[in-house]
Amino acid sequence: MISAQTIIPVITSMKGLESFLLTSLKVFILQDVHINHLKGMIEKAHEYNREVIVHIELIQGLANDEFGAQFLIQQMHVDGVISSKAKIIEMTQKNHCLAILRVFIMDSKSVKRSLQIIETTKPDIVEFLPSLIYEIFPTFITDIKAEVWAGGLVQNEKQIRAILKTGVKRITLSKLELAVKNANIT
Repeated sequence: MISAQTIIPVITSMKGLESFLLTSLKVFILQDVHINHLKGMIEKAHEYNREVIVHIELIQGLANDEFGAQFLIQQMHVDGVISSKAKIIEMTQKNHCLAILRVFIMDSKSVKRSLQIIETTKPDIVEFLPSLIYEIFPTFITDIKAEVWAGGLVQNEKQIRAILKTGVKRITLSKLELAVKNANIT
């Protein structure tokens, strides 16, 4: 499992990583970087005892498949993998790494389809996007056995508090300052 931190920032550059390392936060999501920068960024984060979760679908130059997941886990030593693909979640779990299934909710059909995928895949964590649909979360997240996260479009503390009241355990967001300010909000 990962460190107890309610708000998890998304880091997309070396400059962003350097800013993150100056904070007391322990966990972050790495995405939108080129594979050539991946090893150095992960090693630097681990030197500072930080935990790195990589969004496999958003790493430039990395195959978005089971082999890419194995590479991230076995060669890059990531602490977790995010994917919207069930096969990648299964491979991540087979390699004893934290598996986060990212699910996009667009309508009631996507909720139903997502719940079926969650039931068969059994990820460690499910992250729902966009988080601003939080008002409907209570209608379906209580049946999910995995820890539930939400992400996308979060702009302020008021939204964070409202999302967390729905039963969501953690929120991912791209604004590092907002993450630092609200890292352990409950």
